[in-house]
Amino acid sequence: MRTLILFLLRFKTLFLFLGLELISFWLIVNNNQFQRNHFLSSSNVVVGSVYNLSDKIYKYFTLASVNASLAKENESLNTELVQLREQLAFYRQDASYTGRRYHSVQNNYSFVTAKVIHFSAGNQKNYFTINKGENDDVRVGMGVVNEKGVVGIVNSTSSHFASVVPIVNASSWTSATIKGKTHLGQLSWKGKDFRYATLQEVPLYIPVALGDSVVTSGYSSTFPEGFMVGKVISFSERNDNFYDIRVELAVDFDKLSYVDVIRCQYADERSALEKRKGRSDD
Repeated sequence: MRTLILFLLRFKTLFLFLGLELISFWLIVNNNQFQRNHFLSSSNVVVGSVYNLSDKIYKYFTLASVNASLAKENESLNTELVQLREQLAFYRQDASYTGRRYHSVQNNYSFVTAKVIHFSAGNQKNYFTINKGENDDVRVGMGVVNEKGVVGIVNSTSSHFASVVPIVNASSWTSATIKGKTHLGQLSWKGKDFRYATLQEVPLYIPVALGDSVVTSGYSSTFPEGFMVGKVISFSERNDNFYDIRVELAVDFDKLSYVDVIRCQYADERSALEKRKGRSDD
């Protein structure tokens, strides 16, 4: 306390001068309109600058929390964007829903839509992986199609994924027929080009023309009858009274994205019956 008193006594003249200056300044501002307006204008500038500086300082120290909030919001927006893209892609590829629904109602089929997440291409044993598996009731032997036509057959499954052998696999064959005809043929892929396959075992007495549609026969529960396979682009006669028919495939395997796995309600029952019939014929 004694130090404070000594300090005030030492600088009493300065403090008196500053006090008188403040009083004078106050009297001038209060009694003169021009000085008062000028003071208020200047003070607003100073106060505004102080507020702006304090706001910047506050924002700087809260930047970490703001960034965290923005990151969380960005994550949420990205998730929503992915979901919307998935829905949009689904609706785009689902243009043939009416036709598929007709098949499902008529033949007790249903469909599981899946996304192709890996395609092993460029060799004779092509296959691809989809993001649906046993938990989605996808089973080995089920047919796979998309909005264009026949894609392949499921050959192995796990809980959440399935591997599909496409019709562009050298070991794959599919029962097919010329649309409007009753005789069955076998569709196989000879390799090299994903755009074409060969339909065989069609006898010469069956009339074939360029542009004829090749469709699934419905001979098994794998594919419903009438699903598009491709169209005839050329054919030749063999010496054994059968055709070699070159088919341009409906599905563009270079752009394969979404597919539908076909579930037949009575597939197991039909398979069991056919096996019993086969044993009884032995």
